[in-house]
Amino acid sequence: MQRAIVGLECLLACAACERAKEGAKDALNAGGEIAGKAATEVIEGVTTGVEETWKVDVRLSPELVASGMGLGKTAVDSDSLGNDNHLVVYITTEMALRDTLQVLAMDKDSLEMGRAQLIVDAAAGRGNYYDVRFPARTNLERKCTVLIR
Repeated sequence: MQRAIVGLECLLACAACERAKEGAKDALNAGGEIAGKAATEVIEGVTTGVEETWKVDVRLSPELVASGMGLGKTAVDSDSLGNDNHLVVYITTEMALRDTLQVLAMDKDSLEMGRAQLIVDAAAGRGNYYDVRFPARTNLERKCTVLIR
């Protein structure tokens, strides 16, 4: 009889240990999930901060804005030499526009560092991507400004 009681106690102890093990495993999994989400948030925040710091400020002249032109997404690409001298801009137009625009690149001290032309041939109410290629020595660096006029 005593052996049966000891056996029953051992069985209950094993069941309790298994329950405790599962509870600990669940707690660790939940903690790991929270830590993973927090790490992802930190990485996304750092990435966004770096993108903002290195962002090129692209602007339209007041005259173009008054004529109904708008600016969407912009991106800087590199040429085959590794210079960041290729600007991609998404332009919207409320009215039809067929014109050659001048594009000026200025460094963070407002010194001109490149010029290019942008030929726009757009119907009213449209949007399209346009490529602006600056001279090879132009390097669109962080905190520079590009003015389309």
